[in-house]
Amino acid sequence: MKKNLLFVMCLCFPILSGCWDRVELPDLAIITAAAIDRLDNGETRISVQLFIPRAITSGETGENPSLAPTFVREGTGDNLANAISKLQINVPRRLFWGQCKIFIFGHELAKQGIRDEVDFLARHPRPREKSLLFVSAGEAKEALTLVPPLERYSGEALRKLTQDEYGTITTLRDVDMALMGESESVSMPYIKKLGVQEKTRKSYQTIPVIEGTAVFKKDKMVGMLNMRETRGLLWLKDKVKRSTISIKLKGEDGEITMTPTLGRISYTPKIIENRWIMNLNMEIEGDIVQNETHVNLLNEAVMMKVKKEYESALKERVAETTKTLQHELKTDVMDFGRRFHQKYPKEWKKVWHRWDEKFPEVEVKISVNAKVRRPGYIGPPAALPRDEVRE
Repeated sequence: MKKNLLFVMCLCFPILSGCWDRVELPDLAIITAAAIDRLDNGETRISVQLFIPRAITSGETGENPSLAPTFVREGTGDNLANAISKLQINVPRRLFWGQCKIFIFGHELAKQGIRDEVDFLARHPRPREKSLLFVSAGEAKEALTLVPPLERYSGEALRKLTQDEYGTITTLRDVDMALMGESESVSMPYIKKLGVQEKTRKSYQTIPVIEGTAVFKKDKMVGMLNMRETRGLLWLKDKVKRSTISIKLKGEDGEITMTPTLGRISYTPKIIENRWIMNLNMEIEGDIVQNETHVNLLNEAVMMKVKKEYESALKERVAETTKTLQHELKTDVMDFGRRFHQKYPKEWKKVWHRWDEKFPEVEVKISVNAKVRRPGYIGPPAALPRDEVRE
């Protein structure tokens, strides 16, 4: 019995040996954001934003870059893997990627192609697949050196801007899946440095902001959508939750502004006598948040006019975005190809190899149904004399 017990204990010793390969927190360099650039000599540069633990625990602010809770280190190499190995030489602690939620590609790198960089990030066990991807105007490194007046570091400011849905949201997994999909296209938020208005602040005391959307065909950036077109793309992706739409009624000087509270879009592909048609059916509900006109919004006839104008405005905005994507950029980030493939697999096999040519020929038909849920507790504009209200 004793021999058996001794034998069992010997077997348990290797299991109870503890975390022999663990790395203590004081030995880690925590990365919060990373920027990847292509240099003039063809090399790749990786810049990372690293936490300074003592700055965080002492409560120091980012008004002075020397007191900021982060600092930037970089490494260069023939490819991203080599650049990261060079980066490790410049950091005394082991790099920890588990908290890196932001990756920014420089403009030049995006134009030349990001496939190799995405391949490394997707294969590397540390970066999270839900990390957010951006494209920067100019060099991506600059976004990491900015010192936001409100947030602790620029990576955090970017993350919160994305949460507020001012632009498209693209993760590492989204890019990996999209570039392998039928359309081989993807979009990413395009950012730039916000200009400093206050004379008391330095040029670096600002944040990166979303300027529009970078559109990729295969792995190369082929163009951009401005902010108006970006809002249309968000409608097409059914991701609009915070926005406003302003319309003007005929004969009125001011505008009526609505903010959507609910929006839905459905895609119905059709092939009729070799005509490829995509029907977009949109439904929107919203609240009136401002009335600059003299009309009474509690009047049913007036509300019918407002409803039609909203439907027309949204249809125009979405049509503008689809026109740009089809005829200027010729890039199917709306995933028309996947939808046709699912419904018409036989027909898709005949055109998939020349989808770049077929995509601009797809007829897009848009229908919008708008519903105003709350015109406000007052019908006429606030503080407007009663005799000036038009029913």
